[in-house]
Amino acid sequence: QLWSHCLSTACPTHGSRLTDRCQRCSKNIRHARPVAHLCDCGSDLRLQTTVAASAAEVDFSLLLMGERPKSESFPLLLKFGIPRDLDLYFWGLANHFGSSSGGKSLLKAGKLPIPKSVEQAVDRLGPLFDLFEDWPNRFDARLKEMMEAMPTGGSTGVAAKLGRWYFFLFRTFRQDAFEPIRIAAANRIVQSHDGLLNARTHSVQGIATVQKNWFSVKEASVELRISVDRINDGIDRCLISARVHDEAVGYRQRFMSFEEITRLKQLQFEHVSDIDAKSLLNVPKAVYSLMCQAGWITRSDANDIAPVVSGYIQHQPLLALIERLQTLAQANKNRKIVASVPLRELNFRRTTNLQRLIDLFRAIAAGELTPVDHDDCLSIGGLMFAQDEVDQRIASWFVERGLTIQQVGTLTGAHSEAVKSWVEEKLLPATREPLEQGAPWVIDLRDLVTFLQTYAPLAKHAKTCSSSTRGLVTRLQGIGITPLAFEGGERGALVKLADVFKALKAGEVN
Repeated sequence: QLWSHCLSTACPTHGSRLTDRCQRCSKNIRHARPVAHLCDCGSDLRLQTTVAASAAEVDFSLLLMGERPKSESFPLLLKFGIPRDLDLYFWGLANHFGSSSGGKSLLKAGKLPIPKSVEQAVDRLGPLFDLFEDWPNRFDARLKEMMEAMPTGGSTGVAAKLGRWYFFLFRTFRQDAFEPIRIAAANRIVQSHDGLLNARTHSVQGIATVQKNWFSVKEASVELRISVDRINDGIDRCLISARVHDEAVGYRQRFMSFEEITRLKQLQFEHVSDIDAKSLLNVPKAVYSLMCQAGWITRSDANDIAPVVSGYIQHQPLLALIERLQTLAQANKNRKIVASVPLRELNFRRTTNLQRLIDLFRAIAAGELTPVDHDDCLSIGGLMFAQDEVDQRIASWFVERGLTIQQVGTLTGAHSEAVKSWVEEKLLPATREPLEQGAPWVIDLRDLVTFLQTYAPLAKHAKTCSSSTRGLVTRLQGIGITPLAFEGGERGALVKLADVFKALKAGEVN
């Protein structure tokens, strides 16, 4: 891939200049040649001579590969990683600042054509690499030369007067890695520009007037994406380090070091809000509350954290827990499970016992209850658990509060919506539990026994006789028994046991 890049000119492993033309036949070496070490003309490419590439060419090839350079050939700030569009940035620099041996621009600024050979790439990138030697003096001299060559008159605004290269440096590529080049350009603009540095160029003023490793509170607020007041509040509470000039008055002369801003950015990464955590887990609010009570969520003390974060939930422990559960789900996906339930549905619909639910989530976090699969959703809320294992931990069939609709559905083999229809039709007595989350319906065990002694759910019996609910309804209607059906069709259909026994007594059932 590196050899195919139009700006690549060197092998970073051997430090040699790339070859794209056969020295015997003078034709381009095809990538799709049948034998890797032979040219189409039959010449052995291994025997052809090579030349050493410059250190800058080798370092640039490493950057194209996403690796750090071996030396400090280029003024780049790579603490935040290597930008993906670094090749476009360097080609833009060559467009705007590269020059021929006579000092003139290679072509109209911004219009340099893409190189079609290694030789062309060397010729067009070479002048740019020369500017980076003796940094920043050569680059500064080139900028000074360009600014002095600008025509006088016209607009005095720096952005309008300098044009393409100014927008390229300060508006198009604003990644942190390119900050040293912006600083050098800002210093030259302040020294050479003969017009007003207005509000549109406030970034140039800030970079040029503040020490390289120090930022004003306003600049820090932009870097951290928080308000100036929050930063000043952290400084006043001694949670953020800042330097105040001796002649300074008030907040305007406070300066923060680059290291301090980096530390605060790390704090921002390490902490998230409840909204972000719930979104990361992809679970409902009620389930997220249970996770918090079960100790899934670790919070930092707000009094010990600088006020630069959106929340105080520790991000890394949460990510580690999610990764561990997903790994367990992947390892257990081949287990044969009759029925499973997703984590996002482990709520008060399955039990009204809060402590049992909390203990359930604690068991999941401790690895005592492991996921067996994952649904189509890739988040933690899609982890699937064996339903029988869940029921063993949270089912409480004989508690005084009674059973939930979900539990009754499990016992009777009916859908929870069917059970709900029995309750709404007042066939199955139920009461609301106001002290529990969402005030769920609760059915007394004795009422359920009475209900099952009176009615028989057709759905469960249809499965035992290899039929369907509709088939049983038709057969019963044929012998004069009218089942009870509800809105939605067959779901929840019931038959009175007394009607069946009467039919048996009359000899109507074969």
